[in-house]
Amino acid sequence: MPQEKHGGNLNQAVKEYGLQQEDIIDFSANINFLGPPSRVMEAIKGNLDQIVNYPDPNYTELKDGLAEQLGVKQEEIIIGNGAVELIYLLAKVLQPRRALVLAPTFSEYGAAAKSVGAKVEEFELSRDDQFEIDVERLIARLAEVDLFFLCNPNNPTGALITRSEIVEIIEAGQEHDTFIMVDEAFVDFLEEEVTVIDLVDQYDNLFVLRSLTKFFAIPGLRLGYGVSNSNLLEDLERGKDPWNCNFFAQLAGQIAIKEQKYIETTKEVVRREKEFLYRNLKEVAGWKVYYPTANYILIDLSLLSITASELEVRLAQRGILIRNCNTYTGLGENFIRVAVRDREDNLELLANLEELFNER
Repeated sequence: MPQEKHGGNLNQAVKEYGLQQEDIIDFSANINFLGPPSRVMEAIKGNLDQIVNYPDPNYTELKDGLAEQLGVKQEEIIIGNGAVELIYLLAKVLQPRRALVLAPTFSEYGAAAKSVGAKVEEFELSRDDQFEIDVERLIARLAEVDLFFLCNPNNPTGALITRSEIVEIIEAGQEHDTFIMVDEAFVDFLEEEVTVIDLVDQYDNLFVLRSLTKFFAIPGLRLGYGVSNSNLLEDLERGKDPWNCNFFAQLAGQIAIKEQKYIETTKEVVRREKEFLYRNLKEVAGWKVYYPTANYILIDLSLLSITASELEVRLAQRGILIRNCNTYTGLGENFIRVAVRDREDNLELLANLEELFNER
């Protein structure tokens, strides 16, 4: 089994391929290609003197802004040093004996469950079914586990289930004393409403996870949040480290969530470039390209005479990084994932792919 990895490791690419960081086009990390809102950058530069002070340990202004935006209570929100911190914190507090994860899905769910001694079971998704979730079959598995991690849309497949289907899962979980974590890290990129954040008051077995780093392009600051019932949040707050999010992450979040024009522009340009890249990727080679729901695209190479690792290296030598999916359960060397970027970068990717396949 290859060692687990994530996209966006520019330092490794610089060392491994002898590249200059400024010459790399990174399709391996699913980050908003517009970059951070300009007001965020200005605020960080204008507040460098605040580095001498401790950050607000209660995240009051950020929580107030999120509560108003989401229509929930401040005491139902917890701030994390990235969404991943909250995945591990939830496992630490809930102490599940058996956890269920999709296969394939984001690897940190299983890793977090294992970190507290839980046995991790997998709900296998099939390429023959477009990696879509059979909700009825999934619900039948919930009685066997204490905690189920659901990524919607799923990473890396992009498969999406409806809000009504998630409610079915939550209610079945409640019946079987199974806790449901719904990771909505990419939901801000969607064109349809599937969030279940508004249901945290109705179900005491629900925790909804969100990321602010992907949509607002601030992964280096590490900022995420979770929403759940206030009783669980009290336990989570007691279990987390104090001052887990720095001043600049808080400041960036406070400003970014109010940037309505940036939010609307992002949704529009990502939708346009997503359609462009998807349409043109289908023409490059005899491979299967899965229709993207968010800002990343899964590609099946199994009909070609090239592996994901070979293609990863060939493109990296040209300064283009893609996500090799060989560390995702069930995908192996047959799949890659590419992020949606701006038109210039997307054209560069397409041109390099065409050259490589013509050479072969």
